[in-house]
Amino acid sequence: MADNRDGGESEIKPRSYQLRLVDHITKNNGIIYLPTGSGKTYVAILALKRFSKDMDKSIEEGGKRAIFMCNTVELSRQQAVAVKKFTNLKVGFFVGEQGVDDWSRTKWSHEISESQVLVGTAQVILNMFTQKFMELSSVSIVIIDECHHGTGHHPYHEFMHLFLLADRGTPMPRVVGLTGVLIKGNEFKEVSHKLRELETTYRSNIITVSDTEELKNVMLYSTKPKESLLIYPVQGRSLDVVHIIHAHIEYFYALLDSLEIGKQPTRLTKGLNMREPHKKSSVKTLLNDFEYQLEQYGIYVAAMAIVSVAVAFEIKLHQSETITLSQMYKSAINLCNVIRHILNRKLRDMLDEDSQSDEDVHTEEIMLNFSTPKVQRLLHYVKQTFSGKEAKDVCCLLFVERRYTSKCIYQLLKKFIAATPELRDVLVPQFMVGRNSVAADFEGVLERKWQKSAIHQFRDGEANLMVCSSVLEEGIDVKACNYVLILDPLKTFNMYVQTKGRARSKDAQFVVFSSEMDKIKISQQILQYRQAHADIGEFLKDRVLERAEPLMHEIADHFHEVIPPFKNEHGAVLLPSGALMLLHRYCQSMPTDAFGFVEAWITLLTEQHRQQLFGARAALKEVVSIELPLSSSMRETIYSDPMPSVKAAKISAAFKTCIKLYSVGELNERFLPVSLKDRVSAIADFHFDHWKKYSDNVVDTVTNQTDTSDRFATYKTACPKEFYDCRPRIGEVCYAYEIMLEPQFERNDYTEHMHDNLLSGRNFALLLRKKLPPLSKMPLFCNQGPLHVRVNEQPRELVISSEEQLEQLHQFHGMLFRDLLKIWRPCFALDRRSKANSYFLVPLAVGSEYQNVVDWPLVRQFQRLPISEPVSVKQRQEQPAPRLEDFEGKIVTQWYASFTTKRMLVHKVRRDLTPRSLMDSKQQEMSYGEFTTSKYGNHIGGVVHMDQGLIEVRELTEQLNFYVQQRGKTSAQSKARAKIILIPELCFNFDFPGDLWIKALFLPSILNRLHFLLHAEALRQRFNAFLGLQHLPQNGLDYRPKLLEIDWSLRRNVDPHGNAVPNDDVEEPRSILEPLPTKEIEIGVKNLHIREVQEPWQQYLEPVDLSRNIMSAYTVELNYYNNFVAGQVAAIDKMEQDDKEYWLETQFKIPKGGIYETRSPARPAVARPALLPPANSAPTQKSPNVLPILLKSVSDEHITPAHQGEFLAAITTAGSADVYDMERLELLGDSFLKMSGSLYLASRYPEWNEGTLTQVKSRLVSNKNLMYCLRETDIPSRISCSLFDPRISWLPPSIGLPENVLALWTEQPCLAKLIGPHNLFDLNLSDEEILAGRCSEATYRRFVQSCQGNQHGHHAGQDFSSDVNYCFGESTIQNKVVADTLEALLGVIVRNYGLQHGFRMLEYFGICKPDVDKPLTQLLDLQLRSAKMRANTSAADIDGFLINHSHLEENIGYTFRDRGYLLQALTHPSFPTNRLTGCYQELEFIGDAILDFLISAYIFENNSKLRPGQLTDLRSALVNNTTLGCICVRHKLHLFILAENALLSETISKFVNFQESQGHRVTNHVRFLLEERDVQPVILDMDDEMEQAMEDGSKDGPRIGAFNLAQNVDVPKALGDVLEALIAAVYLDCRDLQTTWQMIYNLFEPELKEFSRNIPISPIRQLQEHKLANPVYGPPMVDKDVVMVFCQFTCMEKTIRVTGVGSNKNQAKLAAAKSALQKLAKYDP
Repeated sequence: MADNRDGGESEIKPRSYQLRLVDHITKNNGIIYLPTGSGKTYVAILALKRFSKDMDKSIEEGGKRAIFMCNTVELSRQQAVAVKKFTNLKVGFFVGEQGVDDWSRTKWSHEISESQVLVGTAQVILNMFTQKFMELSSVSIVIIDECHHGTGHHPYHEFMHLFLLADRGTPMPRVVGLTGVLIKGNEFKEVSHKLRELETTYRSNIITVSDTEELKNVMLYSTKPKESLLIYPVQGRSLDVVHIIHAHIEYFYALLDSLEIGKQPTRLTKGLNMREPHKKSSVKTLLNDFEYQLEQYGIYVAAMAIVSVAVAFEIKLHQSETITLSQMYKSAINLCNVIRHILNRKLRDMLDEDSQSDEDVHTEEIMLNFSTPKVQRLLHYVKQTFSGKEAKDVCCLLFVERRYTSKCIYQLLKKFIAATPELRDVLVPQFMVGRNSVAADFEGVLERKWQKSAIHQFRDGEANLMVCSSVLEEGIDVKACNYVLILDPLKTFNMYVQTKGRARSKDAQFVVFSSEMDKIKISQQILQYRQAHADIGEFLKDRVLERAEPLMHEIADHFHEVIPPFKNEHGAVLLPSGALMLLHRYCQSMPTDAFGFVEAWITLLTEQHRQQLFGARAALKEVVSIELPLSSSMRETIYSDPMPSVKAAKISAAFKTCIKLYSVGELNERFLPVSLKDRVSAIADFHFDHWKKYSDNVVDTVTNQTDTSDRFATYKTACPKEFYDCRPRIGEVCYAYEIMLEPQFERNDYTEHMHDNLLSGRNFALLLRKKLPPLSKMPLFCNQGPLHVRVNEQPRELVISSEEQLEQLHQFHGMLFRDLLKIWRPCFALDRRSKANSYFLVPLAVGSEYQNVVDWPLVRQFQRLPISEPVSVKQRQEQPAPRLEDFEGKIVTQWYASFTTKRMLVHKVRRDLTPRSLMDSKQQEMSYGEFTTSKYGNHIGGVVHMDQGLIEVRELTEQLNFYVQQRGKTSAQSKARAKIILIPELCFNFDFPGDLWIKALFLPSILNRLHFLLHAEALRQRFNAFLGLQHLPQNGLDYRPKLLEIDWSLRRNVDPHGNAVPNDDVEEPRSILEPLPTKEIEIGVKNLHIREVQEPWQQYLEPVDLSRNIMSAYTVELNYYNNFVAGQVAAIDKMEQDDKEYWLETQFKIPKGGIYETRSPARPAVARPALLPPANSAPTQKSPNVLPILLKSVSDEHITPAHQGEFLAAITTAGSADVYDMERLELLGDSFLKMSGSLYLASRYPEWNEGTLTQVKSRLVSNKNLMYCLRETDIPSRISCSLFDPRISWLPPSIGLPENVLALWTEQPCLAKLIGPHNLFDLNLSDEEILAGRCSEATYRRFVQSCQGNQHGHHAGQDFSSDVNYCFGESTIQNKVVADTLEALLGVIVRNYGLQHGFRMLEYFGICKPDVDKPLTQLLDLQLRSAKMRANTSAADIDGFLINHSHLEENIGYTFRDRGYLLQALTHPSFPTNRLTGCYQELEFIGDAILDFLISAYIFENNSKLRPGQLTDLRSALVNNTTLGCICVRHKLHLFILAENALLSETISKFVNFQESQGHRVTNHVRFLLEERDVQPVILDMDDEMEQAMEDGSKDGPRIGAFNLAQNVDVPKALGDVLEALIAAVYLDCRDLQTTWQMIYNLFEPELKEFSRNIPISPIRQLQEHKLANPVYGPPMVDKDVVMVFCQFTCMEKTIRVTGVGSNKNQAKLAAAKSALQKLAKYDP
């Protein structure tokens, strides 16, 4: 206790006796015994300073630490503050509430190194040493506060036991105990024996002040109050009203005992006898407490006490989980109301008028008249003692025994003071009670806050009369008091010493109240207490320095244990006393749902059973058995040794269980339940070794909420091997691959120019030294329509004979991109290095020149394209009229005005027209010559040759990306249709063949596609070779690639020129929410929990403190308090009982026929679709019962070749905006990967529980792991991930940056980081530099200087990499895109080659590693631990649990061969009886993955018209928990679930009723129901965690308390879990996925058809699109793994706020949207 601080800083000077005590403990261990208030804490602080040597060193360097152990959290906090305040040592504060149990070794090491004094609660400090985070040899001093508690198995005692277990020669710390009591409870009978035991425990002597003078000195500082006994007369005969109330309560108890409240968790006494269910006993406890108040304090106090009890029942009613419980609490509330009425009527007897209000009973006369003598004596004393005093002179503590008493006496005093004028300005009462629980719920948080506030008021003098229960005995630091009143009998010596110790002021009064009858007994008790004090004094005479410390053999005898501790090879110690708590903690680490309670089953054996197991040695002894929960891997029953008591037997059994759990690896080397982090650490090197290469560690994903790694990575852009080092060489054979363009559109007036020129027969070719494989035809789209591009498989061969020819080809190639296509940058030069993409484009010779291969005359003619220039009138007059035949089929431009950039194809020569001819458009009255002169006369001066013919031209498109078909009519198409007539003398003729020019426009799109098509072909060959499929005819030499498939479901956007542009999400408008007809399905709405939780609160939102305002806040405030604390008020109505015969007839029958086509009996005659999206055309049905993917998995004869186009789609992102992308394949690959991961982990780690398997799987299939796996290959460098825009970010072949600039990138990386696009454009290379492929020294120096200048000025700190990477052959790709690519590639393999080959690819990518004797192709041959477990179980044993199972088998359409699987699939974790198979969690893990994959495969095959996003929505709608729950209930599977949980049964029952009202359809309104994941944190996928970490970012948001969440669930997860477990059970029983799919199809058929027609949309979107709701979402509020989001919306012209809770922001937002939609559905007109 920080006793020294009571009087402020001045008292911190050491008193002489304190120094003498410190001198002693500097040399010896010691228990410092000083009375309360005499400064023990300061002695401890002085001791810490003396032992601070070496505390500034690290432990590794031989540094030391100090330990300060306390018995409670409050004391720990108080002592930590004191040490921090009065020393310069670094203080660490450690209590259980900080989550220290889950800290890693690294975290502890950090805390220990950063702290010099470690202050904490006893158990936390003990664990720190038993778990080997710290050694005793590293500690210089241990201070143990309130050390008298160190008896039995208290953590203090166990800590001192560790000294015995330490190795010989280990230096031990100094031990200093602090106490003001020495003896615990009432152990003062054998004072000297107890004190010697205490000394032996702490290896110390008890030391105090040395002589009488010194003792007096201490007493000056300590407490010596005046003691007095106040006698009150014995209670006379009770009033009749008291007997009436007792009779009412007895009658209620009889009703309560007969009430059946459903299956509740089993409760056992300490002796393992059955106890009454907690819910009933808590009701009785409250009423017993009330009866105590009535007996002890009288009718007036009881009238207030009953209100307090009624409030408690009201709160419990609102938290009640089942209807029977709510009925029980309603009855209790009715009883309270009756009692309150009886009491009020009695109190009103003394009122003169009936018209007076109930408030008028609060008079001094009535209070005294209706109180017991004890209370009367108290009130008289208060009035006599404090009347007329100054408020500041009073500081009074009034101790009572019970929590409720303190509240009631507080209310009494409050009313009494108000009714007594002499006291009104003197006394201000407050009260304080002990903490009821450590649970961090809203209620607990509020109570602790108010408690703290009460103490502060008392300390600060704002309140001066504190009523308190025994909580203030120890540790809570309040100021010195001058009155301590003991109203209820003192029970222990400790209580006497501690309460008396509070009277620390001068002339303090210590008053004990006693009845006349107990006067002698209490006097004797106090004399005994005083005698004990004297005995202690006698024992301590001359004990400061003389006596030696206890001997080792005394210590060893003292710590002798019946059960010796267990020490493992790591040196950690398991103490028997901690085994039960450890066992509980292990059980809590098991996975469970909102309805499960996971605990060990502890049973006391009968005498007969004991004899069978242990024979005669068990006679007169107790034996206990322990069975662990069904989800534990350890299923055997553990028996204790025969022990003298039940308690000892429990400890023995728990201790043996913990050792067994350690031996099977369920507890780690520190004897803690193996955590996810432990599991992941153990397998990290095997499964996640590749992370280390990227300075990452998978273990960090378990502990870190925030992912600090980059979301992007930069990769070298790979070049296809055919295009690398392929530059033609002189004298070597080169290959010219002709590029042919074939129009797929009709020839008509508007398209003929394009159609004819594409088919002209004169084409470009790729010229390179390497051969190309057969390549797919590719579709392109121009303004006139689609065309196909084909690269001729048979090349023409050519040998270049001279350097001149090679140079001519390169320059012609450069001209195409520089002059003709104009995709040239000022920094581009000809690339002569023969590295990436070093091929040429050449025009092929035709006709008589065919054998020359290349059209050399054209190449030579067009080394550069001529530049158009204006021609003056004079020049034109000197020239002859242009020859029309020179223009035919050529490309021209208008040299006047601003048209010089336009290119036009001369489509026809119009000899029938001249400039004098009249125009045939709007300007019909003008001739062509007149019109041109009038408009452009300033530029042209006039037309010279008026008799020349005219030319008809078509404007060429500026489009360069021809990948996407244009929807609707664009301006580009309009221009293409327009006929333009021009005057030849005003046109510049490039003389370049028009057909080649037009084909050149398509070249960038073709070359870019070829680049990735070759990558796709390389992957196809590589994967086929790995899988051994390259020899199959369809994959080998006979392979012929098919036309690239267009995914018509994709919506792509184009710019006005027709170029593809980045996609915006294209969303069709959806129907808004339809209102829910309330009357017709009343029962359904009643069972919808529509509720509202206030947000974690601001001060003004806080409810009134009910305990302190109980009389004035009975109705309104109570309702608000309930809304606040419990979150919601659920409308609970009795369910109707149907006719029994009807039940017998239909119990197992399932609805037949199309449930979405017909009306349900409970619904109005309105045909409504289930869900409301746009109507898509119904999918074309293949045979619904056969999945092609499963056929391909059976044998290779069914497989189809995986085409180039599919691999191309798999490496193309949606961001490329092409007509195919990876997203559809990714859906299939993702579900396959999840199924494979589940099967792989379940077979490799059969002992892991479902929670661990799920978490590890989420890491195995996480985007991060997939990204690292794919980075181990070269595939990321082959991904097409950016929009193709040749003018901005494309490097043409054989063209690049100057060679010396490129060298910078590798040779000077620091300088390379500074290169910005502006620096490159400023290069402005000359023609000589372009041809040379290098820039001059002067240009190079200027470039380097300009780059260095980026370190300063407005470019400082900018990252230009994304703008310049393409120039240097690099690309930046999002990590998720890399992961998606891997999934898409898996999708290609699985789609074409089946599952077995897909499993092999997991090995290729390094995701799963096969065992020597078990290749991954055997993943489907899964063996479960439960199957091994029940190897010796008979079918009869299994059938004993399965009642009417044939009906279930009939409903699912499958008959089991091994019904053990069926039993396991139906067993909920709360069902303890089935020890044959365990619960369904293991099967659910596998079934979830199988279902997800098979549904994904089905919708992938059958919904080609749906966009990838719609496919994902469809899959999500089919496999979410709500849909699964509906299907489970529709097929009556819920009737077979084996569970013992009343809340679960009732929640299922409500959901069944609701579904019957919906005709067993998954309607909108069903989808608004809250799942468990909507109200309770669930295991997050690692990718969700990453996303949440990035979104949540800040840690300083408001905090959320825990909710009573199970009551909010509308759709229990157990329904979906059982369905998934049944799917796994069917598969494991038949080992055939096709049969499993048949069963799934039978169950899901209505939803598969309906949802494919009408894809459900998410509730968030549905709410957004509601015409009147206008929802607004609040920011996410985070508390550990819970996120809360509120949603404010409009309903019936009122603003309503609802709240959603989830594991991440998206889940919470979804839950909030569902709650909002529930309200709208119910109340909207």
